[in-house]
This record gives sequence, structure tokens and C-alpha cells, in this order.
Amino acid sequence: MTTKRLLTDSLRVAIGATLLCGCSGEIGPSNGGPGGPGSVMGGGPPTGGPPMGGPAGGGSGGSPSGAGLLNLPSGPLPTNGLHKLTAWEFANSLHDLLGSDVPLSPVEVDTLIGGFATVGASTVAISPAGVGQYETVLGAATSFAFADATHAGAVLSCVPSATTDAACLTSALSAFGRRAFRRPLSADETTAFVNLATTISNQMGSSVLAGVQHAVWAMLQSPDFLYRVELGAPSASDGGRLKYTGFEIASRLAATIWGSVPDDTLLDAAAGNALAAPDGIRAQVQRMIADPRAHRALAAFSDELFDAFALSQADKDPSFTAYTDTLRAAMLKEIELRVDDMTFTQKGDYLSLFESTTTFVNKELAAFYGVPFTAADSDFHRVDLPAGTPRVGLLGSAGILAGHAHSQLTSPTSRGKYVDTMLLCRTVPPPPPGVPPLPDHAPPGSTVRQVMEAHRSQAQCAACHAMMDPIGFGMENFDTTGQYRTTDNGQPIDASGTLDGVAFSSLAQLGSAVRKNASTGPCLVSKVYENALGRLPIDVDTAALDQLITRFNASGHHVDQLLVDLAGSDGFRFVSPTK
Repeated sequence: MTTKRLLTDSLRVAIGATLLCGCSGEIGPSNGGPGGPGSVMGGGPPTGGPPMGGPAGGGSGGSPSGAGLLNLPSGPLPTNGLHKLTAWEFANSLHDLLGSDVPLSPVEVDTLIGGFATVGASTVAISPAGVGQYETVLGAATSFAFADATHAGAVLSCVPSATTDAACLTSALSAFGRRAFRRPLSADETTAFVNLATTISNQMGSSVLAGVQHAVWAMLQSPDFLYRVELGAPSASDGGRLKYTGFEIASRLAATIWGSVPDDTLLDAAAGNALAAPDGIRAQVQRMIADPRAHRALAAFSDELFDAFALSQADKDPSFTAYTDTLRAAMLKEIELRVDDMTFTQKGDYLSLFESTTTFVNKELAAFYGVPFTAADSDFHRVDLPAGTPRVGLLGSAGILAGHAHSQLTSPTSRGKYVDTMLLCRTVPPPPPGVPPLPDHAPPGSTVRQVMEAHRSQAQCAACHAMMDPIGFGMENFDTTGQYRTTDNGQPIDASGTLDGVAFSSLAQLGSAVRKNASTGPCLVSKVYENALGRLPIDVDTAALDQLITRFNASGHHVDQLLVDLAGSDGFRFVSPTK
């Protein structure tokens, strides 16, 4: 029997068993709904509809507040299960386990639901074709990591010199397996991996490092690595509710805060029962958000919340010569850095980002924005845009503006829908059948706004477009690439609109309206909750979300504190947030 067959035959059976149990009218072509990272960051097209919810009240007397603004749908109680690693979590985990320089090829793309890959990963399994992809990628990665003793020493707690060094071999594989499986290996698992390493090592022409490489290759093809196994156990002190175990909490924390596997400190806390209560969990989160890995996890969340997938798909007419692939990447990076700076450096009010004129640019993006760039390098630098700039807040970021527009023309509908669904947590229904198509180009002398207003005058179009277009009109001073302009098709631009009865006449005023809207804060809390739990919030989450929203408001809308509070909440610690 060959070495490769020794390694893979039993794994294919195990993985295969897991697979079987796995679970609008606009001008021009549609870009699709809000999604997650695409070709800019890696990932795939969005699957599924927008997040659940409905039109929210304006926060006046008698109107809903807190989680009531989200209009959460009813549904069956959440259940336990397996969470397939997203492509991004898979890559992070391998880099943390095998080294940041380990080569990785793409694996099958993520399924996005409500814009988040983590939600999709809770509903899908690795495809039969994907099993082969993972085998190949992991084979190359482990071959690199165990190419010599120096490389292996950076991965293992000790490097065995021969198969007779049984103590080191057992210790090294046990320690690696604990991090990869996010829990201690059982005695039988340890024996099986040690035996596999020994068998491979003793083959003619092989070596002990080859044996260890194949054992690690086997571990990383196991469902216990490729899926987060989080089932919970009945807790007598909590009325028999299914409560996640210490090691399952460690797994959830590592996925949420780092997008990766737990470190030894977190696993030691789990082993010492320090993650059984909220205070112990919060203490670990405080430690974890001070780690550089927290920045990449926040960037990934930011990419999905601010629709990096749409930007990755937003190709423009060749006449827009400034719109290059490198500029598009810079647009995405700008948004990531603005959110990161407010969360981890300024530790300030997240909602203030909708009115801020402080941003981050490199040389290319600075030229596109028309702001001075005096740095000698090509890195990103924090800048304050000039007083009176029309490019205000996150909605003035070119990445959002370009991502929700067509090849030549803007799309008030797409831009407004993005604000509705991802920033205010409202559901925009799909267009009814039989809606007449809109032209690919505005007629001569007509603005996009005029075309959309004529379209909205038709009864079957009015209701949906009334939710989106009046918001999107506030961004009309920015063309399809996000470049500032004062005319459209030779006509002066009217950027006036309304949001929940609040009138505005510019993007800056729209940003203020979004910041002050009663739904914006609760929606952000809901999105963080959804991304962490890997499922869409439903009515049983109301109490947990209300508590988080109250604390978010009390903190001054600090995202770092929101992460701490989230991890200690019943929604995070239990399979279902209620009995």
C-alpha cells in the first residue's frame, strides 16, 4: 500500500460521512445584493437574500427601540452543529499552525448568506470535489512546513530525531493536534497519529520528518480541523440548557476574534474551566483583542459589512482610466483602516465614522481624491480631508460608491439598497414579475435621477424604489467610480433625498442622517452577532440583542467593547439564548 493511500483512505471515509450529514429594477445590469469578499480579498458570490428585518421606526414616542427596530422574524430554536471553516479561516488557521510563509492555493469558495461567509459556512459541507482540493493544498503546505528540521522546529513543540524518540513524537503530535482540533486529542487519536507517523517513517527511503508530515497532513484533512465542532452539553446549573463546553467556547472565541484556531493560552483557560462563566470569557477577549490577529478579523468583518464583494465585481467602462485594479484594492483598504483605527487606536464612537473626514490614503487613492500626499513611500497614511469636502464619512468612501454602481452610470437604487439592508437591517423585497426593464443608458439630457423618478411613478415599482432611491440620491454627486462631480449628463445634480422623514441635500447630510438614525446602532450590533454566531438572528435573540445594544450605547458605541460583551452573552455561550 502506498504512503498516500495509507494517509487518505480512512480520511476520505470520515470526510465523506461528514459531507453526507452536512447539512431589481435598475438602470443597467445588476451587481447583485450585498455580499462578502470576492476577488479583491478572496471568496465567492453572495448566496441567499438580505438579512431579515423590516422597516424600522424613527425612534420617536411609541416607536420600537433596541432589538425591536430589527423586526426579527420568528423561527425554530437554534440548534447545535458543525461550522465549516470559511476559506479565510482555513488560510488563517494554516498560517497560525504551520507558519505565515506557508504556501496556500485557493480552496472552494464560500457561500454567503446575508452577506456573511460564517452564516453560509453553518449551512454547507465540503463538496466531493472540494475534498480533493483540500488534500492537495494541505499536502503542499505540510511538505513545506516539514521540509527540514529548521522549518519543523517552528511548528512543533519538539522535533523527533528518529522514530525511537517516542516521547518527543507523541508530545509533538499531541500538542499540534490540540490546537488543530481545538481540543485535546483522545488517547486513541494520539495513538493513531503516532502509529501513522511511525509507519511512514519506517518505509524505505523515508524519514521521521516525512512521517510527522504525513501525520499532520492527516490531522488537517480531518473533519475535526476542517469544521468547528460545537455541540454543547446539558448544563444542570442552567436548567439543562445546551451550554458550549470550555473548549467549544475557545473555538468560538478564536474564530470570532482571530478568524483562526485557539492559542495555547486560550486552550489552557478552557482546560482549567476558566471559560465556564462570562467573566473568564471576557478576560480572554480583552487579551485577544490586543493581539495583532484581531485586526485581520475586524478587516474581514468590515469587508463583508461594507460589501467588498460588490467592489470586486464592479468593473467599469474603459473610459474611466483612473479606475485600476490597484485603485480598487486601495479603496477597500481605506475602509478597513478607517474601521480599524476607530476600533483599536482611537477606541471611539463607531457611528462617528458616518460624519468623519479623517481617512487613510496611499499615493494613488490620494490622487483620485485630489488631496495632497507628501509621503515618500507608497504606504497608507492617515489624512484629514480639507474643510468643506463633499466626501464625508464612510458613505463617501469610493469603495462603497464604486461597488454599488454600474459600468458607466451610478445606481441610486443599488446604493440605497445597500444602506437599507446592511446599515439599517431592513428587508427590501425583490422586484415583482413583469416590471419593465430600464435602459442601459440615460437618454440625452436626462439625469439618472430623472430616469429613476419616472420609473418610480409606475405603481408596481413605487413601493420598493421608495425605500431605496431617496437614500441613493444623496450619493449622486459621485460618479460610478466614486469620483466627485457636479453634473450628470450635462445637467446639474440634485442630491436631495429623505431617510425616515429626515431631509438632506448632500452626501454629508445623508451621513449625518444615517448616524442619527435609531436603527444604525442596533443594526451594527445585530451584524456582529450574526457574524459571530454564524446564523441569522431570530425572535429568540431579542433579549440577548437588547442587552448588547444597551451596553453598546452605554459604551459610546465602541466596537472593541461590543466584542467583549458579545462573548459573555448568553447568545454566544449557549446553543439557544433562551431556555
